[in-house]
Amino acid sequence: MSLLAATHPLLVTATTPRDSRHRIVTLRNSPIPFSFLSPTPKPKPLRFPVRCGAPPPLVDSQKPWPLSLFLFLNPFPVLLSASFLCAHAFLRVLPADFPDRWRHLLELSKGAETKVTQLPYHLIQAIMASEDRRFFYHFGFDPYGIGRAVVYYPNGGGGSTITQQLVKNVFLTNERKISRKFVEGILSLILERRLSKWEILYSYLNKMYWGHGMFGIESASLFYFGKYPSLLNVGESALLAGILPSPETLNPFTNPTRGKSSQARALRRMVAAGFLDLETALQIVSQPLRFNTDGTGEM
Repeated sequence: MSLLAATHPLLVTATTPRDSRHRIVTLRNSPIPFSFLSPTPKPKPLRFPVRCGAPPPLVDSQKPWPLSLFLFLNPFPVLLSASFLCAHAFLRVLPADFPDRWRHLLELSKGAETKVTQLPYHLIQAIMASEDRRFFYHFGFDPYGIGRAVVYYPNGGGGSTITQQLVKNVFLTNERKISRKFVEGILSLILERRLSKWEILYSYLNKMYWGHGMFGIESASLFYFGKYPSLLNVGESALLAGILPSPETLNPFTNPTRGKSSQARALRRMVAAGFLDLETALQIVSQPLRFNTDGTGEM
């Protein structure tokens, strides 16, 4: 009789010609479970080759961002550099007495809404038609006006707005540099936020140069016509607006032909802007202008 019953597991060793190692097997009819003697092989752990001296390759999520993307997502260095450039441009272009000029301009503009009503409306229309037709619609500089000046040069008017001209005449010089235009644009935006449109227009009329050492509309009106601005007619207002871009070159005293042409150009722009009808403009052009120089003179 066998010492081992059928119900007991039988532990045997088996060898094959191809495998000299011993294996432990159990009988199929053994009721006693031996999980550690299960014939199912255990999964072997995966082993990756280790490259000495070289790190494993990075996936896309672990790759560092390029410098351009970093600067795009973190614009602080760019903004800081731009701030330094702006400050450098301001320090080089602005005059040393800029604070005093700024305070003087603010004092000049006080009460402008009341004072500007004393001027004839056709004078304001002539200035706007000649210099800045969209003055009440832009915010300091007018891209549309710049494009019109380029396309219709030299009959399209200047590209600078009334605000820009005021800034240039009060704070800056006439040098043609990019830094000067940049500062002019920045100051124009600041001035538009600080003053109203009527205050800017009134300051402009009292700061512009009209030739013969005359600054301001009142001095120019008294010098050329011997009357205050409130008494100017349409033709006289058109002449003052027409010679404003270059008062020495278009001086009606030294060059009556150019002076008359400048008046006609201002009247033509008033017609184009809808401020004046064509028949009235033609009638004014045909009339001579009388000046206050050594008595009464005619063009």
